[in-house]
Amino acid sequence: MKKRWTGLALAVIVSGAILALPTPHELSPLAHRVLAIAAFTVILWVFQVMNTGISAILMMALMILAHVKASLALSGYSSPQFWILLVVLFYGFAMQKTGLAQRLSFYILSLFPGTFTGILWAFFLIGLVLALGIPSMTVRTAIMVPIAWALVQSVGLAPQSRATALVMLTAVEMAVLPGCAILYGSLFGPVVESVFHAKALPLSWAGYAEVMIVPTLMLCALLLFANRAVLKPEAELGVAPSFAAERLKALGAIQKSEWITLAVVLFSTAYWATARLHHLPSFLVGMFGLAFFGLTDIVTDKDIPGAVSWTLLLFLGGNFGLANVVEELKITDWLAGYVVPVARQLTFSVALFLVAVAVAMLLLRFLDPTGFLAIPVLFLSIADVAIAGGIPPLVLTAPLVLAGAPFWAIYENFWMAMGEGITSGQAFTVRQRVQLANIYAACVLVTLVISVGYWKMVRIL
Repeated sequence: MKKRWTGLALAVIVSGAILALPTPHELSPLAHRVLAIAAFTVILWVFQVMNTGISAILMMALMILAHVKASLALSGYSSPQFWILLVVLFYGFAMQKTGLAQRLSFYILSLFPGTFTGILWAFFLIGLVLALGIPSMTVRTAIMVPIAWALVQSVGLAPQSRATALVMLTAVEMAVLPGCAILYGSLFGPVVESVFHAKALPLSWAGYAEVMIVPTLMLCALLLFANRAVLKPEAELGVAPSFAAERLKALGAIQKSEWITLAVVLFSTAYWATARLHHLPSFLVGMFGLAFFGLTDIVTDKDIPGAVSWTLLLFLGGNFGLANVVEELKITDWLAGYVVPVARQLTFSVALFLVAVAVAMLLLRFLDPTGFLAIPVLFLSIADVAIAGGIPPLVLTAPLVLAGAPFWAIYENFWMAMGEGITSGQAFTVRQRVQLANIYAACVLVTLVISVGYWKMVRIL
């Protein structure tokens, strides 16, 4: 309770201080007020003063009170990105409810040897496969962490040992990061789509995948090797082949609902991958897919309230709208006045430019617990500079997305907090978490430098 009131007081003080300052000549009075409202809202999110979805609604109400057009303030909820987010979250629910996600997870686990190396690579593949149908990193974490924890307990690894921490921390990373390879494989995807829409830049599922698949897979591979080197297990592991087989057996024969869900997910993935051919909206197939789930009772009336996180939808809808407001009121032009001179000096080296953007993202994440605000702030501010320097907009998204999940502080990474909560704090220590957080940041920077060579090789750069 004390933290809540402290956060509210700080939000009022900071936003009041911004309003008390003279309006910068590059900003209109309305843009100045919006800047204060945005600062107020970010502090509410950082201190968790109230439900983040409610904070987003309050932000929009304050913007309308400040004379932002209601249609603009609420525009995030009518955007294509909001609707693709809504429908694909229901896809994730369907995979979880029918048991298809768990079946795929245990099947993949059964294909790998029961060593630490085998298990870590299995979790990578599980995360990648689940990302095709479950864009929510939260849902993937909720599926993968219990499986990893059950495995740890079944072989008798000590709580908070290096071995346990290695498995659990890596499982969370692999629940989050592989999905960054595809546009709708993570919740960062719709945010990226929203900023491209705000800048009137073209974006396709295939184009995003061409830029992001190799760097994402490279980052995951680096983490698998580096994590194991830093948190070297006390002894080698030997998991019985029966571990995954027994759980697969317990699930029984694959059900009709699982086949239906799999068919819808595969068809939708093919639809997104061929957008350049049919030119139809990305969310359209999801609307029909959701209708099909309703027709086959995979999603029923009683499922609607809890099937997806309405807090997340309200929060991201508000963020999508904020990105539109910030662009419309030229706030990004004002921010660019501070960021662009530095960024312009670095465009002589693509690698150095991208590393600087990644570092900026890692730092901003201390202020933005989600990354969903940091991405628009950075992208909208420097996209024009990047393009002028010969850096395609999709390449600019790589440091923003890949550096979007640090976990030096637990509030920075909701999925690490979930892992800690699911295991009652027995999975890893703060020191172990910070060790791998350092490794994550270093691997992101190394990945970006190497990826420049890949992008040049395939003529993206």
